[in-house]
Amino acid sequence: MEDHRKVLAETFDIIQEYIDSLNNPAQKVNEFMLPEALKSRFDFELRANGTPYNALLDFIRQYLHLSVKTGSKQYLNQLFGGLNLPALLGEFITSLSNTSMYTYEVAPVATLMEMEIVRKMNSFTRFTHGDGTFLTGGSNTNLVAMITARNHLFPEGKEKGMAHLPTLTAFVSERSHFSFTKAANAIGLGTQNLKKVAVDNHGKICSRALTEAIEASLNRGEVPFFIGATCGTTEMGAFDNLAELVPVARRYNMWLHADGSWGGSAIMSPNWRHLFNGIEQCDSFSWNPHKLMNIPLICSVLLVKDASVLREALSSDDTSYIYHNDDSSQYDLGPKSLQCGKRVDSLKLWLAWKYFGDEGYVARINHLFALAQYATSVIEQHPRLELMCPTQTLNVNFRYVPASGDEADKFNHKIRQSLVESGKSMVNYCHLPNGLSIRLILLNPDLEKSDIDRFFRNYLTEAKMIEEKSVTKV
Repeated sequence: MEDHRKVLAETFDIIQEYIDSLNNPAQKVNEFMLPEALKSRFDFELRANGTPYNALLDFIRQYLHLSVKTGSKQYLNQLFGGLNLPALLGEFITSLSNTSMYTYEVAPVATLMEMEIVRKMNSFTRFTHGDGTFLTGGSNTNLVAMITARNHLFPEGKEKGMAHLPTLTAFVSERSHFSFTKAANAIGLGTQNLKKVAVDNHGKICSRALTEAIEASLNRGEVPFFIGATCGTTEMGAFDNLAELVPVARRYNMWLHADGSWGGSAIMSPNWRHLFNGIEQCDSFSWNPHKLMNIPLICSVLLVKDASVLREALSSDDTSYIYHNDDSSQYDLGPKSLQCGKRVDSLKLWLAWKYFGDEGYVARINHLFALAQYATSVIEQHPRLELMCPTQTLNVNFRYVPASGDEADKFNHKIRQSLVESGKSMVNYCHLPNGLSIRLILLNPDLEKSDIDRFFRNYLTEAKMIEEKSVTKV
């Protein structure tokens, strides 16, 4: 057996070098390669004979070199990123201790940590008699919210299935996350019975249109049971007006879920808590710390207002081999989860929260909102940049207006692709009613104005280069 101490020391040297590289302006965000080129560059094949540790360390170096540097300050692409050292330490220790969260017996410390985190989160939602559970991503929080709503409102559906229920319908905005569509498929609701409601010019669901859609469903003999609001849409960062949706849900006896997968952590800041007005009257809330709290993937929580609903909706009776009636069984978290094996995602969040505290996270979140406004001002002051929609939260949507008169959608797609292939910056795009939009996401709290300036320099440089090539061709 090779010396574990030596291997671990060399591994952590590699990790330190990687972390240091994230602050190097010359470090590319990615080494762009098409799949066939990457296959020829990296030895993916698994063989009959094993490989010594020194070779594994080389593979680790290659993996880090060829992977996207999501901790880079020029990674502005998806709804995760940055480097959170206390949480990273938690991720290491979680894998080292390697336990599952179904019973207190095998995960005593992690169980109490998860319970404390849920309690703390519910202090922000004001679910005074609430509960919650960690899940495997924001998509699954929406799925479990929908299952819980169905089984709470129609308990017979848990054992007898959808065939014994009336035709149920659920309602979300047309800018909601696609996970609601997948949830409708997964629970047997049917994607056609997920009704997508029109939004206003700011991307927020229209309460009047929602009421009309619910009435139309009732007139068809259907039973509306679920409203999925969004606290931070993936494209525009829009927050649905929860206070307007609460009376609609109560009027029709529907479950009101708030999907805060993207924007949920903003509830911690007094400056932005108004975006969640009405949250205390919702039935459930998705909160993804792996986004705005910069916890390593995956870290997602579903909170519920009524502490009894998760166990009622999700528990199973044939579990005596694992769940025993003993002094600590009331602490077992497995019965209120769809999972059996359940990874410890609480330690990394607990360590980060313990380190930064509420005040530290509030400062980080407020800093990001200020950066979003700064990025917006850069766009507004540049003659060739155009804001595609008002910046509401942390999504800054813009495009370059080509002087050549080229079609803007295709031109900006070329800029974005050229930028990604260069490795200088990584940013994504979306489609808004007025065209293709470059979607700049601000969530890495280590970002400074200089990083924003650098991104725009990179974007404008690529735009100028493409324009010059177009002129040369003509």
